[in-house]
Amino acid sequence: MTAVLFEQQDHIAWITLNRPEAKNTLNAEVFVLLNEAWEEVRSNDDIRVVVLTAAGEEDFCCGGDLGSVIPLWTGARQPQNEIEEKLLADPMIVDRVMLKDRPLHKPVIAAVNGRALGGGCEILQATDIRIAADSAIFGLPEPKSGIVPGAGSLVRLARQLPYAHAMKLLLTAEPVDALTARQMGLISEVVPAAALRERASELAQIVASNAPLAMQAIKRTVLESHTLPWEDAFRLEMEQTGAVMMTQDAREGPRAFKEKRKPNFQGK
Repeated sequence: MTAVLFEQQDHIAWITLNRPEAKNTLNAEVFVLLNEAWEEVRSNDDIRVVVLTAAGEEDFCCGGDLGSVIPLWTGARQPQNEIEEKLLADPMIVDRVMLKDRPLHKPVIAAVNGRALGGGCEILQATDIRIAADSAIFGLPEPKSGIVPGAGSLVRLARQLPYAHAMKLLLTAEPVDALTARQMGLISEVVPAAALRERASELAQIVASNAPLAMQAIKRTVLESHTLPWEDAFRLEMEQTGAVMMTQDAREGPRAFKEKRKPNFQGK
């Protein structure tokens, strides 16, 4: 059984963590295949938006498969297959899987079907729109094991949430339910579990119908301007706005409006 499923439906890519029997934890195969999936999304101009979800009804992702990957990284055991050799040969793969090394400027929607703990909560912070089943649980329990959530949360969380909410999650290491996560601003919406995939698909179709270069410029500007001084941030915004205004899609939108039809955006 493949640990990560990749499916493209029109302009939407679906990436599914597929280890429900192991709480969808991140083992060597998941790291390698998820890294390859992100690279496919980057390089495929036909993909405009991604939905990241997981198989099963209990777990979105409960972090790293520590018993599997930690002994590899520490040298306690040797790689036993090609996948594990790829993991060891690429020391930056975790940063790329968590979209730390190189941001992804295409929109990413998370459809959280269950527990998002540790690395599962960390990869969630690399997404843009976050829909959760009402049964979902979120948390960063690493301090209870003497370690830290260092796959992005120490930087991202306090930039994405009000400081007090971020620090409560980080310092107590206690989980929160979906409604609390929404109140904190960690997720966008809470829906019944049975409606999760439908709602994620609906949002993905809405995003995919927008001009793709505009979507990427919006996300790029938001990410890159976040810690810039105001003057530099507005300069970046102006540069990205000007670049989009020069595209064919920027001419197609008003033309379609005038002709009372849906725009046919080409990403050009």
